[in-house]
Amino acid sequence: MEETKTYSVSEINSIVKQLLTGPDILRNIWIQGEISNYSKSHQGHIYFNLKDAKSLIACTFFSYSNGRYKGKPLENGMEIKAFGGISVYEPRGQYNLNISKIEELGQGDLLLQIEELKRKLAAQGVFDPERKRKLPAFPWRIGVATSPTGAAIEDIIRISKQRFPNIDILISPCLVQGDGAPESIISAIKQLNEIRWDVDLIIAGRGGGSTEDLMAFNDEKVVLAFAESRVPIISAVGHQIDSVLSDLAADHFAPTPTAAAEMAVPEMELVESGLSEFEIRLKTALKNQASNLKEKLRILTNKKAFLDPRSMLNDRILQLDEINSRIHLLGKNYLMSAQNKFSPVSNGLVTSFKSQLERKKKEFQLLSGKLEGFSPLGTLKRGYSVVRKKGKKVVTSPAQLEKEEELEVILAEGRIRVSYQGEIQ
Repeated sequence: MEETKTYSVSEINSIVKQLLTGPDILRNIWIQGEISNYSKSHQGHIYFNLKDAKSLIACTFFSYSNGRYKGKPLENGMEIKAFGGISVYEPRGQYNLNISKIEELGQGDLLLQIEELKRKLAAQGVFDPERKRKLPAFPWRIGVATSPTGAAIEDIIRISKQRFPNIDILISPCLVQGDGAPESIISAIKQLNEIRWDVDLIIAGRGGGSTEDLMAFNDEKVVLAFAESRVPIISAVGHQIDSVLSDLAADHFAPTPTAAAEMAVPEMELVESGLSEFEIRLKTALKNQASNLKEKLRILTNKKAFLDPRSMLNDRILQLDEINSRIHLLGKNYLMSAQNKFSPVSNGLVTSFKSQLERKKKEFQLLSGKLEGFSPLGTLKRGYSVVRKKGKKVVTSPAQLEKEEELEVILAEGRIRVSYQGEIQ
């Protein structure tokens, strides 16, 4: 039997390189795809992957070639056409595309869709910082929405139990990639939000993967489920470069499920240490407070007000009497001073008033005498009389009278009734 030849690793890689670099179709070829994992070395060489929805290929764009590129700066998510040849890097057994020139096509479809959705949700206020809530400092039960078979759930359980062995973990299993993943994630988050489960916070996410693998966490309905969660929620999608939209919608986000568990669950040792320290500080504070209050009480009880309260009251009574005496004396002095100031003025006013009253009295008597001379009573006193008819009409002529008519004669002192007998010739 012929013995099969054994090859070294280097020999195999060399053979593969010869096979890949030999055909003309692989030496000069255009490849179209989306840039991911972009990096640039200190020497100016550029390394990235070109990918489509299903596969990717490593690419090198050496400085002597990329120096001639004058297009838009290369970046992740950019859609390009790259021209070059397939080669093999023998030390690693890795084949790649050595690029000689690039033509830009625009932004990749996936990243373009994500950016458009990001702008839309941002305009709706889904990512506003004011909506973010603090995580509970001491959660008793955390809910986890992730794949039940992935490494993420194992990491979350392991880290959580290490930090706080008594923590309750409630798992709501769901798909995290592929068809049906968005609906499954939304359902898991909604279940953990049910009041009956009494969950303090939620961790929702998965382990790392490509942009395509993480697309479920860029789904609009999934992002809204994170934003609308009644319970504070952490987005824990394992990624190192590109973030997902659920990170922006959640109350908090962590780069890995492990980091999320560390963020959510306090370390029992630190809690116990903190409680012990707090207990010591509280006892010290209470002891100092009690000592201070005791000293204040001692000082107060030694004061005169406590030893002889009546003496304090007597002093206050004497002070009050003294104040009342001062007020009475001040009032009396003030009244006497005011009276002294007012007396000369009042005496002058009385004298002036009497003089003016006497003058007015004389004027009144003079006017009264003049008025008396012109009044009917004054005329009657001089011997005259007034004759009036029965209707009170004053008689000024005999022609106004009829014979036997009764008349009233008004004298200065009294009245008489007469009967008219006719005119005296």
